[in-house]
Amino acid sequence: MAPPSYARATASSTSKASPKSSRTTRDPEVVKSTPSPSSRKLTESPNNSTPTPQEKKKALKRPSTLTSHQKDTIHYKCDLYHITPKDASKPCFLSLLPSELRTQIYTYILPSTHYISPSWPSLSKPKHPTIPPLLHISRAIRIEAAYTYYTTTTFHFTVRNLDFSPVTRWLEDLAPQHRALLPRNHRGLEINVIPTVKSTFTYPPKGWLLDADMERHWRACQPFGNIYTVHGEAHKLHFVVFCRLAKWWRWWGALQLKGEVKCNYAFEQSPFANPFGIPDFLDEVVLRQFLRHHGCAVGMACVEKAWRRNRMAAAGMKGEGVKFLEALDRWYKDRWGEQESANEWNLRMEEAKKAVGRW
Repeated sequence: MAPPSYARATASSTSKASPKSSRTTRDPEVVKSTPSPSSRKLTESPNNSTPTPQEKKKALKRPSTLTSHQKDTIHYKCDLYHITPKDASKPCFLSLLPSELRTQIYTYILPSTHYISPSWPSLSKPKHPTIPPLLHISRAIRIEAAYTYYTTTTFHFTVRNLDFSPVTRWLEDLAPQHRALLPRNHRGLEINVIPTVKSTFTYPPKGWLLDADMERHWRACQPFGNIYTVHGEAHKLHFVVFCRLAKWWRWWGALQLKGEVKCNYAFEQSPFANPFGIPDFLDEVVLRQFLRHHGCAVGMACVEKAWRRNRMAAAGMKGEGVKFLEALDRWYKDRWGEQESANEWNLRMEEAKKAVGRW
């Protein structure tokens, strides 16, 4: 039996109760509301639901199946450059060799000792270019050969008049990737300090001191004081010597804090001072005068009076200054430690070490 007309649902009420049209709805009891796609997305969206602690954890990656040897091989080859011939039709036998054999070949081509002494080249040693020609062939060969060159070659410098600018200039001009190889060089840098401080002119012109004019010395001494406030040519020379030593100790001490390079000091006499090569020909006397007039300049009263700037930097120079004096002391005692003049040497050396120790 059909329901009465007043009990039947109207068209408007049917459309509000269900998204379906009244034309397709025959019985209101059978009508079931189905959620729309947009509402289904909202309910299923993870933004509306609070993530569980398990969902917060990132999915674990699949563990690597590579062995440690394979990982080392991949890490080793990641920065290698393959040597490819310019003409593919011609064979390149060097590129066919393993890198270990190529490295062994480079050791026979590169010099074992490289003399870098532009300020005072030795007559008995040939001049070498700054960089071996092998490093100019190609990028791939330069990368392989540079490692052998900078980790096995002994770099020898000659310092005249206590001017260490050739050493600092060479290190500053090196490429960063080549400079980073120097800490692996167990030989380090060989620095020969000629134990004499002499003028480059027999009759120096006006305003000339040691090896430069006063304006140049004024610029070099600016970090420590004003050289024009020092009276007397001898006292000015002492202050110039002190500034050169202090500048080197400060620069090298800052470099050692990074653990980059190590150096070995030598104090051989110039071949011009000993042209006949006679052993111990005035070498002992020259070394004692060098310590008395120039090594002890660090504790002279004229230097203490003129040193007005960067007194706080003395702590950074102290360590390298002591190493320099110990190397000089060891050089003398290994050769003339048993002579009578050794007592005078010990007194002078103790005086210089105490002056540096007070910094």
